[in-house]
Amino acid sequence: MSNENTTPIHESLNRPILMMGGERNLVLMLAVVAGVFIFSLAHAWAAAIGIAMWLIGQWALSRAAAYDSQLSMTGARSLKYKRYYPAQATPFAPLRELK
Repeated sequence: MSNENTTPIHESLNRPILMMGGERNLVLMLAVVAGVFIFSLAHAWAAAIGIAMWLIGQWALSRAAAYDSQLSMTGARSLKYKRYYPAQATPFAPLRELK
């Protein structure tokens, strides 16, 4: 018995948006900052810093995306959580109704 009312879900709808192995928005922001160092400052030392920043930053972004492809969205929220939440049970807690 086959179900004729099926809808295909394309893989492109489920994949994260990556560019050069890293999150797209972070890679583009890194490119802008490195481009400012390389082209706008117009010094050899600034170009060297910009290229080094690009290479190290791109490596770090691709490693972070391999770990979690949405780390920029979930990482900041996970830093707010405490490492340990102690139990604080009390008989004087307000009653809660379950729905």
